[in-house]
Amino acid sequence: MSVDFRDTITIAAPASVAGDIMKAVQEWPSWTASVSSAVRSSAGPLTVGETVVVTQPKLRPATWTVTKVDTGGFEWTSDSAPGIRNVGGHWATDNGDGTCTAELTLSFAGPLARIVTLLYSSLIRRYIRMEAEGLRKAAETAAQTS
Repeated sequence: MSVDFRDTITIAAPASVAGDIMKAVQEWPSWTASVSSAVRSSAGPLTVGETVVVTQPKLRPATWTVTKVDTGGFEWTSDSAPGIRNVGGHWATDNGDGTCTAELTLSFAGPLARIVTLLYSSLIRRYIRMEAEGLRKAAETAAQTS
């Protein structure tokens, strides 16, 4: 059984623009206050198997392993906390009118998932919303300047 969090937002930019911003994980601290640092194990385009150490305010650093990547975004997993497995999704889909819908997801599974999400659900929701709003602003700015 998993506990799932999800946020969607409409962005006035193509999915490829939002996807590129999401995949440049090392740049996240510049557009969302929910991430203090993101240190990649590789350079160049984000790739399956790559690890990223993400530090967020009020949380321990977590190591994420990229499991899927395409033009519209990526997915990664983390086993950084004992008794919990996380899956995070960051995807953008074109709406056919020059806009896209970004969907940010975070799932918690494992024996401690229910307890941790009870304690941190407010923070989790706040951080996902911060990421969605920051992504919207960054993608819309990038689309206007290109």
